This record gives sequence, C-alpha cells and structure tokens, in this order.
Amino acid sequence: MRSEITKSMRCQYFLGQIGILLIAPLNVLFIRTMRYKIRDLKRLRKTCFGEFAKHNGPWIICANHLTMVDSMILTYAMFSLLQHFSHFRWIPWNLPERDNFQRNRILAVFCYLAKCIPVNRGGNREEMKRSLDRCDAVLAGGQNLLIFPEGGRSRMGRINKKEFSYGVGRFIKEFSDCRILCIYLRGDEQKSFGTTPRFRERFTMAMKILEPHRPAFNGLRIQREYAGQIIECLAEMEEEYFERLGGSGRQIRKDIIFFEEGS
Repeated sequence: MRSEITKSMRCQYFLGQIGILLIAPLNVLFIRTMRYKIRDLKRLRKTCFGEFAKHNGPWIICANHLTMVDSMILTYAMFSLLQHFSHFRWIPWNLPERDNFQRNRILAVFCYLAKCIPVNRGGNREEMKRSLDRCDAVLAGGQNLLIFPEGGRSRMGRINKKEFSYGVGRFIKEFSDCRILCIYLRGDEQKSFGTTPRFRERFTMAMKILEPHRPAFNGLRIQREYAGQIIECLAEMEEEYFERLGGSGRQIRKDIIFFEEGS
C-alpha cells in the first residue's frame, strides 16, 4: 500500500513540475489582478529562501487561515516566480478541502498539478488514512507541507486556542527531522473569514521558527501537545500583530520576525 502511494506521489510531483509552468504564472496573475500587496516582500522571500536553504526539508509550515486562497497568497509571498521553477521541490504541498474543488474537473486538475493532497474532514476513516499516508510520503521524501492547524477557516476571525486539529501533532511526532515554520498573514481590512480578501488588500506577514518542546508522554496526548504549542505560537503572533496595529510599538517576542516595511 505504501509503495503504491509513494509511486502515486512521485507521479504527481513529476506532472507538477510540468504543470508549474502554467500554474505559477496564473497564481501571479491572480495576485496582480486582485491588486494584492504584501509588505516587505523582497526581504520576506530572502528570509524564507535562507531558512529553506539551511534545512533542505522536510518543513511543516503552519499558518492561520481566513480565506480559501490563503495557500496561494502564502506561496506567492514565500517564493518568486523564478523560484517556483528553480526550487520546485521547496514549494509546499497543501491540504485543501476536497468538497471545495472536486466537483469541478478543471479545478481538480489544477489542484493536482499544484501539489495538493485533498482531504475530506467529514469523510470516513479510510479516506482520511489515505490522505495522511500521502502526507507521510511527502515528509518522508524531505518535501515541505503547508498546514492550517486550526482545521479550517477561523469562524471567529482570530486564532481559536480551544478548538483545533491535532493532525499536525501527528506529523511532528512521526518525523523528528522536520522543522516548523509558523506564519501569520493578515490583510489590513480582514475582520473575519471569507472566500477571498478584498480587492487591493494589503497584507502584513510574520514568521517564527518553532522548536517544539518534546514531552515525555506519548500517544494522542503528545499529538495534542504539539498541536497546542503551534496554536499558542500563532496566537502570540496574532497578539503582537494587533499590538503593532494599535501603534503601541511594544514587541512581545523577539523571535518573531515581522515584515512591514513599505506600509
């Protein structure tokens, strides 16, 4: 079973290398058509490139989640168009909800070529196991995975520290060589969740390399602990974002990098 999944993922990766010649320009076109602007983009990409170069995978990239196009915006923020081609291996796989695109065949093909592993969060255990096995194959191959640890778009518009998915904790437990990159991305006018950010939205992004504390216990409890540490990290980043937005200038955590020049 695992060998079949590995072969399937290699095939998807190979076709994705071809498809990226179309997918990446379309992603850039979408960002520019919507007139989105990400502050301090040059330094942001340089920082991401430096971190990925230090550790050539696997990385688990954990971000907050407000819209259905967050993964597109995050990928654009981390990688230039040229880097999509020259460092395709670094482009993270992501886990879109199957129901959001599977009914449209063209969209399903595009997602397949864009390194997507569809998940059905309300599906049966066998379907979920297949999705998890595919994620395992990605990480075992030293590639990167983008996860929204809240388990879906935040209905509160803020990080929910009480209800979140434990799935990311499972990956950290199983792959001790992975590194964790936490990202907080928010537009100036984003008050709550939605389908897409507004036209001409301006985004601020923050990042932090998280080294999770490894507890002595095991099982589901350790998965919850790891996931909780990530959620807590994102909540701290969110807190600092709103502190800065309020003009206090108070820096809560020195290990959080904010990209906000060119406001």
